[in-house]
Amino acid sequence: MVPLQASVNALTESLASFQTRLCAAETLASDNFSALAAAEKTIKTLKEQNATLMDRVDDLENRSRRANLRILNVPENSEKGQSTVKFVSEMLMEVMGQDVFEKPPELERAHRSLGPKPQEGRPLRPLVICFHRFQEKEKALRWARQNEAKYKGSTLRIYPDISADLTRKRATFKNIKQLLYQKNVRFQLLHPARLRVRYDDETFLFNTPEEAQHFYDQRFATRE
Repeated sequence: MVPLQASVNALTESLASFQTRLCAAETLASDNFSALAAAEKTIKTLKEQNATLMDRVDDLENRSRRANLRILNVPENSEKGQSTVKFVSEMLMEVMGQDVFEKPPELERAHRSLGPKPQEGRPLRPLVICFHRFQEKEKALRWARQNEAKYKGSTLRIYPDISADLTRKRATFKNIKQLLYQKNVRFQLLHPARLRVRYDDETFLFNTPEEAQHFYDQRFATRE
């Protein structure tokens, strides 16, 4: 009988020890879960703060470029030894004429985008220019949107000079713009990245392509 009691006592002690360790493990797990939840909350907050800061940096970068334009398809070596600033100023005057400028526009800077000179047959490096007067930049951009810019046999493409991040954001509207175009709906992509739609004598503004797509689905998809 004694050996049996001893076995029971030993088993009881083992069980008590196991329960103690189990409670300790559960406490540790609970603490770890709490720490993990706190860490996840902190990470989420940091991500939100980082996104806000990145948006501010991108906004500042684009504000610094507000007087800039980017010109594509200007043949390499067109400057022929003269300064790029002087060449571009005279080229704009030649291409756009006195409808836009009374005299060659004053530029702060003009240069090819960074990178090696392209080999023959490869895309040309864009010209990035900064106007001394913001109003002249706006005049040039308006003209370029309404006219075909030709220079020595090349068709120039003239765009605002914006950051890579903003370029990606604006590109997200590409699909919905195509759909609206097919329906002959008037639209305009506003700065920095908002879509303005004119439909049934009403004006709609969309901050995301998803909002614009929802508008399209409500107006057109149900009719198809």
